[in-house]
Amino acid sequence: MSILSIGQSAPEFSLSGIDGKTYALKKNGARLTLAVFFKTTCPTCVLAWQYIEKIHQTYRGVGLRVWGISPDAREPSAEFARQFGSTFPILDDSDWRVSKTYDPEFVPTLVLIDETCRVMDSVVAFDKNRLNHLSQVVAGELRVPAAVIAPENDGTPTFKPG
Repeated sequence: MSILSIGQSAPEFSLSGIDGKTYALKKNGARLTLAVFFKTTCPTCVLAWQYIEKIHQTYRGVGLRVWGISPDAREPSAEFARQFGSTFPILDDSDWRVSKTYDPEFVPTLVLIDETCRVMDSVVAFDKNRLNHLSQVVAGELRVPAAVIAPENDGTPTFKPG
């Protein structure tokens, strides 16, 4: 697996969002950025999406930016965002430029990057324990109370491979 390790430098990237805006890793003004690599046809991504949205809703006002990075065309990506209620930007990587650089082995893959472009944490596939750990890392970095993102007994599995 080629996903970056914690502590490594994350490659800079800039992508257009399905909203027409440009999003650049080093110029987004956030203390932390969560890059979420996903595919619109991935059942595990669908399962994880409500938890990713919860991370966004919990920490967006205190320094976290969440970006969905889709290798699929704009229209299916926009439909996915509408269908699953995304309130964070979905970025168009239909040329696979960023996906090839980061090279996640599975989707979803979440990569937490700090303002110096250092990888702080990552989550591969759907893993409640790792999502809650990610929440703790985000909260610690932003100096706010940590939220439980994925409750143990909420009717979804604890883990599902991507």
